[in-house]
Amino acid sequence: MSLNNTSLFSLLLMLFLHASPVFAGLGIDDSEDEEAETIISNEKLPWAVDLLAESRQAACHGQPLVVMFGSSRCPYCHVVRSLYMIPLMEDERYPGIITRELETDSDQLVRDFSGKQVTMAELAARHGVTLVPQVVVFVPDGRQAAKPIIGISNEDFYGYYLDQAILAGVEMISAGPNALPGAYACD
Repeated sequence: MSLNNTSLFSLLLMLFLHASPVFAGLGIDDSEDEEAETIISNEKLPWAVDLLAESRQAACHGQPLVVMFGSSRCPYCHVVRSLYMIPLMEDERYPGIITRELETDSDQLVRDFSGKQVTMAELAARHGVTLVPQVVVFVPDGRQAAKPIIGISNEDFYGYYLDQAILAGVEMISAGPNALPGAYACD
């Protein structure tokens, strides 16, 4: 056997051993991958109910409202939800931040920033959402604080893009309706 054939044979053997369940007892551990998939598929993000009230509640703490437009048929939505949106609610850098989800194909009613009830699908169309996941950072008057984050082309930079959009929202809120802390009606 030549050197090239030996290398190819070794590579194929390694791939076979790693992929074959027959060799599960040899120390090849895929349980971490299975556990991560379980976490991603089981976690939920609260649905948006009243965007104005939810954004004002976040603004009471100096934070914007972060909304993910998604779809139940979107595998990338599960990734963004689990790796970024849900952990954001516990992130100490953003105390009081509120994250919500809207499904672009849902007829469920939600109250928009003007107080009018519309379906989630209508609201998504109004915001020009055609691709999901799409994360939008809002301030209480309904303005977007930054460009929407569309898709998840690069997980290495996604957190950075999300942080930048949130910080833009924090800046807009701090210059908010009188630029005073507590200027929003807080519960």
